[in-house]
Amino acid sequence: MSDTPTKDSDHLNDFMAKYLALAKKCKREQRMLMNHVCVRVENIDRAEAFLEQSFSLRGFLRPGGELFSGERELSVLWINEDFYLELMQPREPQKLGYDTGSSGSQPIGHLSEVGFFVPDMDKALDHLGTLGWRVTTAIEDHGARMCKIDTPEPSGFPVELIDVEIDSD
Repeated sequence: MSDTPTKDSDHLNDFMAKYLALAKKCKREQRMLMNHVCVRVENIDRAEAFLEQSFSLRGFLRPGGELFSGERELSVLWINEDFYLELMQPREPQKLGYDTGSSGSQPIGHLSEVGFFVPDMDKALDHLGTLGWRVTTAIEDHGARMCKIDTPEPSGFPVELIDVEIDSD
């Protein structure tokens, strides 16, 4: 996070400009575009510091807005013009244990979702519904309709679909 409100505002504006540019590309090309991967973490501040110190990933942003049920806070960082990393801290500590496979190593986060922009939410849900996907939860915020989907028998590959309301150019 940056030190001043002006820098925070500029950072959010930069994030949203990239976000909307990618949403427009999705609409223009009439196809789904993967835009982010979200990882659940126990402590978002520690996760950001760890990623900065270890991999020089700096400039995480906390965009605010409505969150899905069970989410406490989100943090995002663009990796390139087409893809961002999202960290999500749940409201409650994670109950499932997780093992890195290495004795004595630190626990790792779980995949929260893989996110896709869709050009038309209803068409995407109709198509995916025929393949067994179902909406597990939905919200509308920041001019976007967002749905988390999974299969009736949890797939282990949770997905978030995002349909952003875009003015015609």
